[in-house]
Amino acid sequence: MSKLASIIATLGLLAMSHSGLAEFKEGKDYWKIKKVDEVAVATDDNLYFTWLGCDSCRKIEKELEADLEGFEVVPLIARQNWRPAAKAFYAIEILGGDAQAWNQLKQQVEDKTLDPTDQKALFAAIIELGFDKEDVIELLEDRVLYQRIDQAEALAKHYGIQYVPTVVVKGQYATDARSTMTVKKFSEVINYLKAL
Repeated sequence: MSKLASIIATLGLLAMSHSGLAEFKEGKDYWKIKKVDEVAVATDDNLYFTWLGCDSCRKIEKELEADLEGFEVVPLIARQNWRPAAKAFYAIEILGGDAQAWNQLKQQVEDKTLDPTDQKALFAAIIELGFDKEDVIELLEDRVLYQRIDQAEALAKHYGIQYVPTVVVKGQYATDARSTMTVKKFSEVINYLKAL
């Protein structure tokens, strides 16, 4: 093989291997979000849809904390029995709790000592974390809590989110664990979409 042909072959292999590292396919690894009911996508929305009972979500949150920095966490209510976890998430937020309180609830779910579908148990756990019992009880009747739930449902509907974990990047692209299959690829696709 001539020296020129060898160089060309090497350059071709390098180009093929390099493009394979950075390229992901729309429709396979991620999807482009379309207008919903003629409402344009919001190009500044970086959203992370999750559910307290989702093992994959908790794993991704632990391992990809840096990748998800700056993303708004949105509890998905894909089924009626996911609603209590969304209420608990927003209750902690409204009551001024920090990420540590939410992490303690997640740990209890992971340890199988707390059922994420049991509203009574979730709110008892919130009180055990040190939140004022009267404030927690009042909040369960407060319109603000239900407005936050409505907003979460509206975001999921707007972006067509049905599964967790799902990430919306720049309001234009989304990927989920079903598309990526591994935490490593989930991270790579998120970073690829951030760069688009």
